[in-house]
Amino acid sequence: MTTAITLDHLIQTRLAEIAEDAWRDHRVMPVRSGDGRVLQLGTGAVWEQWYCQADHDGYGPCNEPLLTSEQASTLTGMFNDDEPIPTPKIPSVEIELLDPSRGCFMPDCLYHWSDVVAEYRKAQG
Repeated sequence: MTTAITLDHLIQTRLAEIAEDAWRDHRVMPVRSGDGRVLQLGTGAVWEQWYCQADHDGYGPCNEPLLTSEQASTLTGMFNDDEPIPTPKIPSVEIELLDPSRGCFMPDCLYHWSDVVAEYRKAQG
């Protein structure tokens, strides 16, 4: 008997592994499709895809949305090859994400919402 493995199955399996690793290593959780919040800053808006459950300060889970580099760049209006948040107050989380424009998994950083807001305000003057 031959078992056929589809590309969709491989992608779903890899996404599940990434989510498990993100939880184990960083206490980061993916948001279920359709369950995320719309995060708006200035005239830009993005859909929440990840959130933080780490206890950074000893007062319980963070619960902040986490934004990818592309999302952070979209909201801050700063598109460059460097990190969109050069000095985050809370360290960014590096994980592997599916990059649909390239059709593969690539390393990316997740930034806390508070750091994106702070960078936006700094850029606004």
